[in-house]
Amino acid sequence: MINGFYQTVFLLSLLALPAAARTWTNAQGRTFEAEFSRLDGANAIFTLPGGRAFSTAIAELAPGDQLLLRMAPRVAAPAAASTFGRAWPREIRLGGPVACKVISEDPKTHRYIYESPGYRFTCDARVTDDALRNFSVMFETTRKYALALPLSLGGGRERQGKLDILLFGSMQGYLQAGGMPGSAGCYTRGVVMVPMESLGLKEGSTGFSLDVRRKNNVLIHELVHQLTPDVYFAPGSMGWFSEGLAEYMAITPYNWGYFQPDIFGNVVKTYVTTRGSAGEPGRALGLAVPVPRLKEFLLMPYGEFSGAKANANYGIGLLLTHYFLHMEGGGKAFRITAFLKGLQAGHSGETALAPLLGGGSFEKLEGEIAAAWAKQGVTLRFGG
Repeated sequence: MINGFYQTVFLLSLLALPAAARTWTNAQGRTFEAEFSRLDGANAIFTLPGGRAFSTAIAELAPGDQLLLRMAPRVAAPAAASTFGRAWPREIRLGGPVACKVISEDPKTHRYIYESPGYRFTCDARVTDDALRNFSVMFETTRKYALALPLSLGGGRERQGKLDILLFGSMQGYLQAGGMPGSAGCYTRGVVMVPMESLGLKEGSTGFSLDVRRKNNVLIHELVHQLTPDVYFAPGSMGWFSEGLAEYMAITPYNWGYFQPDIFGNVVKTYVTTRGSAGEPGRALGLAVPVPRLKEFLLMPYGEFSGAKANANYGIGLLLTHYFLHMEGGGKAFRITAFLKGLQAGHSGETALAPLLGGGSFEKLEGEIAAAWAKQGVTLRFGG
């Protein structure tokens, strides 16, 4: 018999289809790789890896896939209020205490539910009061950070007024619930899933508590995905920007309800080029970074982006994201703003990338990006 916690995981996974492409099966047993976009009456709309959209009748799919789609939300997430044109925040402070309350704790079903003002996290093991206070502050500050950025990120897909977080006491439980093998956490549309060991939590006699020696970059990274509008995961953005933005926010210096963005790129440079120090993570790519041709990289399928060369790709995605946020156009972010507006208008693939070129070519843009990072002491070798 499935316990209460895994019933919750199962239902949420049905209601929160993966944002990335997956393998689907039709009634004749043929398979295809595509990302589910939305339901349109009795039809399902998919997007192929190359960016082309197509429609098929739900009844033409295998029974399991039909069930998954019929349980999918039919109402799109509300459009984010535009924050384009705002000044980039120099600091984000929570500005007061955050209450986190116990909703239920049931050892028999291994189902523990806690809530902060904007979040609900369901766990398969008890979490101590100190950890709850820490996460409440981190959750709410991260959301405030996202909403303060001039990127129109929005507030995520809420369920009954809260965003859902699923925490797992073991890596085995995380994987059994659908977590990605080899990952420290993942986001499926609307829901963040993270094993507690990835969050700096250690198990004790009273439950999981904070290990002050650990950082919580993984949690912040996944929270950013949860707060990112679905349209920002379109081909041409999925990968370099969706992960670059999550990396950017996750490595922003944070201390108990306070983020301090580094618009000058010192934190980004250290994170990408070194292994980090004093417990800080790093991609360790060095000061000379080989990069695929820019057009190829920006359009790279997500399966490849997150595959064997994920460490380098995540680091490069962060360098490009920082360039468009703070280096291009004297830090005015005109191109990235036009790019995001295009995504909101339904653009994808190479069409979506046009605003980033500024009327030039991909080769010209490669030179501009390389020149900007060279001033910071980082050599980008496109095609090298």
